[in-house]
Amino acid sequence: MKKPRFIFIFFGPPGSGKGTQSDVLGAKLGYPVISTGELLRHEEKIKSALGLKARRYIKKGELVPDELIHKMMQRRLTKRDTTKGFILDGYPRDAKQLDDLLKLTQTKYEIWLIEIKVSDKEVINRMSGRRVCDCGASYHLIYKPSKKSGICDLCGKKLYIREDDKPAVVRERLAHYKDSATPLIAYGKKYKRLISIKGEQAIVKVKQDINSKVAKVIKN
Repeated sequence: MKKPRFIFIFFGPPGSGKGTQSDVLGAKLGYPVISTGELLRHEEKIKSALGLKARRYIKKGELVPDELIHKMMQRRLTKRDTTKGFILDGYPRDAKQLDDLLKLTQTKYEIWLIEIKVSDKEVINRMSGRRVCDCGASYHLIYKPSKKSGICDLCGKKLYIREDDKPAVVRERLAHYKDSATPLIAYGKKYKRLISIKGEQAIVKVKQDINSKVAKVIKN
């Protein structure tokens, strides 16, 4: 009997730490972590027709169409490093992309969804507390404050809040996330392949909970 191959899909609200945790799990399992950002950067780097098309949408501040993302994912999954399994971060983002993924992988993999749950209040606190500098440094008013309030430790320039991190914008992003996450949660519950993690714990505890639950899935 063949050992099952796994796809672990990470999702959660903005600021939930899903990107960090997907990288951690990927390193532990030896699985590649695939995100839409990674796909887009790769296609742009090699100056493929797909990358050039996607770039036109990005420049306008628009979402890259599902059709292009699907084609990029299709190409990415032909790579040998995905043979025993892989991790997805930020994809699929809605019902259409989930359906595309299911058609693409067919019955080759066992799909599990890992939801990192964080309350709206905590998301707004995490996001609105971020401060960044033009030099690339980033801080947080509570979790990683600069030595001098409002001033970058590295270059001495004034820190600012990104437009995407302002409370009103974060609330809009949260509403969009909840809509897009609904079909993912429904799929996970229907097939009993949903792993829910409390994301308001310490990062180390979140990692431990994910590792523990994923280990049980792989052993079974």
